[in-house]
Formats: sequence, structure tokens, C-alpha cells
Amino acid sequence: MRVVIFRNLRKVFLLLYLTSSICFSVAAQSVADNIRPVGRVCVEGQPCVGAASRESLEQVSTGDILNDEAAMPSETDTKPTTDVSPVNTSGEHYEVRMLNQGTDGVMVFEPSVLQVQLGDSVTFKAENPGHNAASIEGMIPDGADPWDSGMSQDITVTFSEEGTYVYQCTPHLMMSMVGVITVGDANSNLAMVKVAATEKKAAFVMEQDRLDRYLEGI
Repeated sequence: MRVVIFRNLRKVFLLLYLTSSICFSVAAQSVADNIRPVGRVCVEGQPCVGAASRESLEQVSTGDILNDEAAMPSETDTKPTTDVSPVNTSGEHYEVRMLNQGTDGVMVFEPSVLQVQLGDSVTFKAENPGHNAASIEGMIPDGADPWDSGMSQDITVTFSEEGTYVYQCTPHLMMSMVGVITVGDANSNLAMVKVAATEKKAAFVMEQDRLDRYLEGI
């Protein structure tokens, strides 16, 4: 009989222990939930209190993503407003020699007349000393860059404007040491060059028709 009572008391004590443990866990969980901050309170001039709730964080994250997507340019924003067609250039390289004697006579550039395309370059070679290669003002296309090699110096010129170019050897201009280069459409300024040539050849003391021949052959 005593053994039975003891066993029953043991079961009762065990049941009371389990019940109290469960109640304690629930109470502790309820207290933790009650004291956990669910929002963030900010007052001007004071530090913010509390932490943002999960809903607040999700809203902020979603808002940041939406704002980032709105800030990104669309395909229509990145397209150029105008279409620029590339200039057709060949990029070839040529040489013109400065000579005391050539196929056209004395004091000449050889070749005396040269046809190139936009983007091509020409190196003027001082093969004989005492010469230079210099563009003549008023006898090159509008917008073209003038050049002057300096005495007995080589120079390379790249042509970026269409038209007719007339150049000279400055110390031997009176001996008609001139040359002509056409780039693309030579007629764009050819009439203007011919008018200027009428005045220029007045300084020639020999081969006075040389420049006229060059221009007529274009």
C-alpha cells in the first residue's frame, strides 16, 4: 500500500514539474515578445529609439529597389539624338619629293600633281637641301589646316578637307616651284584656286605657265 501511494505521489510531483516548466517558458516568451521593439521612434535633436520591424525593413528595401530602377536610364534615354555617318577614309600614305631637277624641269615637287582621298597622308621629303613645302594662303579649302615644313625638313600632312591644295617652296617660288594635291572632290574650291593662281604666277620669272598646266590637268 505504501509503495502504491509513493508511486502515485511521484507521478503527481512529476506532472506538477512539467506543468510549471511549460508555464514558465510561455511566460518568458510572452515577456520577451512584449519588450521587443516593433518600431523605430525618432525625435528631432535626439537619437532614434528602437529597431525597425521586419515590415519596415521590407518596405525600405523595396523602396530602395524601386528608386534604383527609376534612376536607371531606359534604352530610349541612352540612344543618341542624332545619327552621325562615318566619313569614308582610306588612310593611304604618299610621298612627294623636293628636287633640284625632276621630270618637269628644275626646282620641282615630284609628283607635281597628286590625287588622294580624305584621311590620306602625304610626306614631303627634302631629298635635296634648301627646299621647304608650305601651303599657300587662299589656295587651300576652307577649314583646312595650313602647313610649313621648315627649310630642308620633312613633314607629313594628313588631309581632312576635300578640295584642291596648292603649295610652294618659298625660296624658289619665283622659279615656279609649286605643287598641287587634290583631295576627294577637287572642284569644291577649284574655281577660287584658279583665281588666286592668276595673282600668284605674277611672281614667277620662269615657267610662268607651270601652275596653269597643273590646274588644267585636274
